[in-house]
Amino acid sequence: VSHGSLIIWIPALLALLGVCWAFLQQEATRKEVSILVTGLRISITGSEAQRAALPQTTPEKERDASVIAFFVVAIFEVNWALRLLVVEPLTRLFIGAQGQQLIKFSQSVLEALVYGIFTIIGIAIVPNQPWAWPSANWWKGFDSGDHLIMRSDLRCFYILYAARYIQAAVTVLLEPKRKDFLEMMVHHIVTIGVVYVSYFCGWNRVGVVVMVLLDPADVPLHLAKLCKYTSEALEMNIWQFFADRLFEFFAVLFFVTRLVMFGYVCWSAHIESEQYFHLDYAAKLCVLLLYLLMVLQLYWFGLILKVAMKLLRGQGAEDIRSDDEDEDPKKKD
Repeated sequence: VSHGSLIIWIPALLALLGVCWAFLQQEATRKEVSILVTGLRISITGSEAQRAALPQTTPEKERDASVIAFFVVAIFEVNWALRLLVVEPLTRLFIGAQGQQLIKFSQSVLEALVYGIFTIIGIAIVPNQPWAWPSANWWKGFDSGDHLIMRSDLRCFYILYAARYIQAAVTVLLEPKRKDFLEMMVHHIVTIGVVYVSYFCGWNRVGVVVMVLLDPADVPLHLAKLCKYTSEALEMNIWQFFADRLFEFFAVLFFVTRLVMFGYVCWSAHIESEQYFHLDYAAKLCVLLLYLLMVLQLYWFGLILKVAMKLLRGQGAEDIRSDDEDEDPKKKD
């Protein structure tokens, strides 16, 4: 980012910091944020007894809207502050990246960090829920309304996830436009839709399972990108070797989590659930959104197979997502 851009960005980031502070001056929002963050911390580091004692409640649109807004602004602030003030300067210093290469490198650093953090949080929280497995537990007792009741750690994960994707949709608009821009926006909007409908309509159990499944594969993907960009900047083939191996791991993990396991979730939501209750309008909308996500996974897996064929021919893995409108589509973020 040029000095001229920083002149614009720094006041904007300071203004957003002020917005976060203003949210926390609202007693109800501050209290709710404290409850959620405490629940998240206890779920990750506390004992089983402490997790079982976490407060439980149902979604409330007015209360949750202000908390989501706070986290949207906070995540956006942290994302761009780290990217502009820490990652980009260090990238220039250590690998000498400039221009589009610098933008791509810094973007992948933040993406790897965010996906990694949410993967860790999801794995720490979801398996600890008493209904996590077998999948029949996602649906048993749905008609009683008990599924709307969530522990504070689960609500925190939900709200953070929603906030993350809302800010991601905004961030996509601020970054250089790529050929898969439409697919990425559809993915973000559908994901936000799944989170919203499942959160407020009692489908939170299957919702968080989907969240846990969709994040892990993106970690090796962005690490592979970072190795590829480093190889290009430093002209060292060893980094391309690492990129190829990470891409191979990514492809396998993508297939297992996003096609096989997520495919099972779609089956459970569409078929298994009907053994326990009749699908109403909201439930059918959830199922439709899940299938739309599956279509996107199949599209991206097709791109992955194209890169895999290049690897089999002895060529290096390339960026799955296209870099701009003038390049061929390669890779998805």
